[in-house]
Amino acid sequence: MRNPPQPMPEEFWGITDRYPTAPQWRFAALPAAELTEAFTGRMVPFLEMPEAYLPIELGIASTTPIPGVVIDGGRRSLPLSQWLQSAQPVMLKHIAGAPDGLILAAGDLDRWIVATFDDAEVRSAAQLYEQRKQASQGLHFLLVQPDDSGMTYTGFWLLRDRDQGSKSV
Repeated sequence: MRNPPQPMPEEFWGITDRYPTAPQWRFAALPAAELTEAFTGRMVPFLEMPEAYLPIELGIASTTPIPGVVIDGGRRSLPLSQWLQSAQPVMLKHIAGAPDGLILAAGDLDRWIVATFDDAEVRSAAQLYEQRKQASQGLHFLLVQPDDSGMTYTGFWLLRDRDQGSKSV
């Protein structure tokens, strides 16, 4: 059984004197065919793409959208990626509620609150994210980058829900 979700460490996620703005995040998707080529051979300091999770290994059609979460971490992208790597990301899940939440399951027991939200547009994007995860056999990703230019990436983790049929994270 996993531990109750904890807030992400303030030094990586919150507003501090050193970092006056919080990292921005969003739901995204890449066609399965582009997922591997988008990150293979690039200089990404933290890159986790287990071969068993590659869309071709899972028999996922090349046009299937693989959902993910993108974090624009700014100057925090490197320390955030280092922390994520040490936490060992396993999966990201949208939890409906009041407010809704995005929970990161990490390691064997830990859970972290990535975000909470009440916005109807974000809730709709979260529902689409979960639908796409079901269509992609639970495959999804977490991407950390300094900005939204798409020129550099700091961390990329290809993740897969452990129990697609399970409602718990």
